[in-house]
Amino acid sequence: MKRRTLRSQLARWLVVPLALLLAANAASSYLSVRRAIDAAYDRSLYASTLAISERVSLSPDGTPTVEVPPVALEVLDTGAQERIFYRVAHRVGAGAEVFVTGYPDLPLPPDARPGAPVFYGASYRGHEVRASALATVLASDPPVTVLVAVAETLSERAALIRELVARDLLAQVVNVVLAGGLSWLGVMLLLRPIRAVSREVAGRSPSDLTEVSAGEVPEEVAPLVGAVNDLMSRVRKAIAGQQRFIADASHALRTPLAILRTQAEIALRQEDQEDMRHEIARLRDTSEATGHLASQLLALARVERPPTDEPTEIVDLHAVARETCSALAPVVVARDVDLGFAGDGPLPAKGRDHQIRELIGNLVDNAMRYGAPGGSIVVSVARSGDGGVCLAVDDDGPGIPAQERSRALRPFHRLPGTPGEGAGLGLAIVNEIARGHGAELRLLDGERGKGLRVEVVFRDVPAP
Repeated sequence: MKRRTLRSQLARWLVVPLALLLAANAASSYLSVRRAIDAAYDRSLYASTLAISERVSLSPDGTPTVEVPPVALEVLDTGAQERIFYRVAHRVGAGAEVFVTGYPDLPLPPDARPGAPVFYGASYRGHEVRASALATVLASDPPVTVLVAVAETLSERAALIRELVARDLLAQVVNVVLAGGLSWLGVMLLLRPIRAVSREVAGRSPSDLTEVSAGEVPEEVAPLVGAVNDLMSRVRKAIAGQQRFIADASHALRTPLAILRTQAEIALRQEDQEDMRHEIARLRDTSEATGHLASQLLALARVERPPTDEPTEIVDLHAVARETCSALAPVVVARDVDLGFAGDGPLPAKGRDHQIRELIGNLVDNAMRYGAPGGSIVVSVARSGDGGVCLAVDDDGPGIPAQERSRALRPFHRLPGTPGEGAGLGLAIVNEIARGHGAELRLLDGERGKGLRVEVVFRDVPAP
């Protein structure tokens, strides 16, 4: 999996929120500018409407007349080639409206009360227009209501709004770019001491596990240096653990070797042939157990090597498990145990063939030693739910209590009261092999809560 860099994460957490804020601010600026522009232009519309309305008078016969003053339309003349429309009409009392002058089909406002200007939008002759209307009542009997409406197209308003919003947006973009650049520069300066520490660690020999000098490292990088020093400490502890393992292995071998020597001396002193055969049989059993212990110690020493020491290959886990079970069948039958195998193949995974066979052999051997006498063991291989391959071994023995399962993976650890002659190395070997393959080892209850189920889930599986 490709790791994300600090720079890419900074870009994501800085640029994305700033872009969202920029978009929100642009929308807010657009609305604010539009309201201001509309208010300014509406005042000009109202001024034109009022100027025309003030030039309406009654003729001697009671008919309204109007002389449209040039100033009324010059107020709206902005040099932007806007189209201007006006309409004057009157109504006597509650009678029908009579057109006086202007554009007779200019849309009227939905509601116009005398003395109160009305602003409204409409569509007229293929243009979106903004209009102002004013109704005035002339003194006569009956009263005459004159309605004056003035409208203009909106192209100039839209152009001015775009210009003002673009200026504001450009200024904000410049600020965002400057903020991003300064933040980027700050991150680069912050990474300099980190790179210096990484060069110091990379230049060390494998045996140099001393702490990394903090030196002039700033406070922000101090946790990283502390983490590296903590790693060095853990590696030293791991080496000390290996040394303890060597000491424990020497002690584990010393005792059975001494027993072998003692049993051999006892057998040599026997004069009765039957007694001698008995002692030789005991000597054979002890030598087998000692040989098994030595094999497990060597296996544990091998699998504890770093996994990069040996390349992996595509292994069919189904075929390897089936062949291993076939090879172990005579040993299992000799112990009066039933060994079964389940699974459909092929199930490929990346691994080391001989180590996987050793893993299966140790799991089956553990199941024979600690399972129920005359019981059964089932080895199965199947595809796991998360896309990996699960290798499982089930037995019908006493199992391992949940609180003891983590300790059961340690070398030379045996549960109190555990029967059998094992040395507590089988699960430790399995754990090391699983770790070397990047697999997950699980100790679970068997079917219906009886026995132990050991699962090894291999994650490094090639694509179909």
